Amino acid sequence: MVTTAFYFATLEDQATLLDSLGEPDKVTLHPWPVVRNPLVALSRGDALATPQVMVVNRDLGPPVPVRPGDGALDQPTKAGVFNRLNWGRLHPALDEALVDSNASPVLLWVPAEIGSEVIGVSQLGSQADAMAAISADYERWVNRTTGWIRRKGTKVWGLEQGTVRPDLNIQLGFINSVYALPGALRALEQGAAGR
Repeated sequence: MVTTAFYFATLEDQATLLDSLGEPDKVTLHPWPVVRNPLVALSRGDALATPQVMVVNRDLGPPVPVRPGDGALDQPTKAGVFNRLNWGRLHPALDEALVDSNASPVLLWVPAEIGSEVIGVSQLGSQADAMAAISADYERWVNRTTGWIRRKGTKVWGLEQGTVRPDLNIQLGFINSVYALPGALRALEQGAAGR
């Protein structure tokens, strides 16, 4: 089951989140879902401008690559279907592979665009169908990371859309809970739109 925290963040909030993760000493940032060996590293600035970022925890190990002929690509499961679709859509080069979401102890980070008038929704979490199947340590790390966002943030959107924060200009096309980290909450309260 995919476990993801949805949140609004300013650049300062994103920096605080990356600090809490231990970047660059404990975790490193890389492109997602196509990987090379050795991994291509991203700076914080590059990562914030990248649509999808892989967060690798040095203590948990590297991502597991998947290529044609690997079981993860050939399975008749939902994950196998998505792996095949992604392989066909992305056409990785001979020295590239896809991240195996069900075997890799990594996070997927989707940093949203941040402007002075509009703040997008960022996402951070695991794409694994069963985190515990990767490792108990990995599951704890994911839960700790998404929990940090929920603890540090304020719930501003969700199923109870009209009662969570009706004073804010938030217009989203989904009902997942969304948290605003402190800087983003101030910006939303001062009139920025959440999109």
